[in-house]
Amino acid sequence: MEIVIVILQLVGGVAGLHFGSNWLVSGSSHLALSFGIKPLIIGLTLVAFGTSAPELVVSISAATQGGADIAIGNVVGSNIANIGLILGLAAAIKPMKLDAEVFRRDFPFMLGAAVLLAVLPFLGGPVEFGDGAGFLLSRWKGGVLLFAMALVMWALLRDMKSDAPAPDDPAARSKRLRNVGLALLGLLILLAGGKFFVDGAVTLAGWLGVPQLVIGLTVVAVGTSLPELATSMVALSKGQDSISAGNVIGSNIFNVLFVLGIVAMISPVTISADVMRMDMPVMLGFSFGVAVLAWRRKGLGRPEGLLLLAGYGLYVANLFVGWV
Repeated sequence: MEIVIVILQLVGGVAGLHFGSNWLVSGSSHLALSFGIKPLIIGLTLVAFGTSAPELVVSISAATQGGADIAIGNVVGSNIANIGLILGLAAAIKPMKLDAEVFRRDFPFMLGAAVLLAVLPFLGGPVEFGDGAGFLLSRWKGGVLLFAMALVMWALLRDMKSDAPAPDDPAARSKRLRNVGLALLGLLILLAGGKFFVDGAVTLAGWLGVPQLVIGLTVVAVGTSLPELATSMVALSKGQDSISAGNVIGSNIFNVLFVLGIVAMISPVTISADVMRMDMPVMLGFSFGVAVLAWRRKGLGRPEGLLLLAGYGLYVANLFVGWV
């Protein structure tokens, strides 16, 4: 009977991700146009925040229940999956062009957030963690992350307006209400689908005896990144490259600065030395790597997408096999 429940969770999760992402992208993109807001900004803020909600919920739940490995593994693993799996898959299927603003403003924000997360835990030195040493992400460090998030939001909202005039008549206002409703409904279904899928996948991984940190870095990380994957693929299929790329970049920024900032303020998180030695450098490598690959072509083509996918495949294989 339990296996039937897990199968239903996985199938229901996929269905929720499919329909929710379609409605979220459709509603939010039309809403952006009706207000004269750049689609890229919508992707970096509204869509990114919405699709990062699973990481926030899972990380808070894990941290408050003593699952620090799942909390930090979820965020670090999600950011690696967002670049290696989602951007890699999207670019391999359909090459994407990136706006100049992505290179001038958004990639630097994403890289700055990644570097901040890699440096902050070392301040104050190592602490005891399990059978070895770890590094503490304390409340004041969470406050630094949230302050950085506020600065990013200020910069994004300052640049939110496009050159296109926003229509303001009764018909336009009515459409806005419908698009708000469609986007919110899509987001709720998207989050529910992500939760169903993650619950089923974590149960399945537990049956297979997978370690908690590996579950956090792979099963939970990919599971909570499914909204980003579904949203980015749907946006790309609709020709909304800005929302597709902005969703991933914005989600990585939100995951580090907002999700871990909130988690650390609620319950300080101890990061194992293994994560700081292996997984944090991998996250930095993917973050800087995608920026360099994209800068060469002012976008991501199929060769770059396949390279990112191959890198992600090697990373996941190493987690299970333990080459490094």
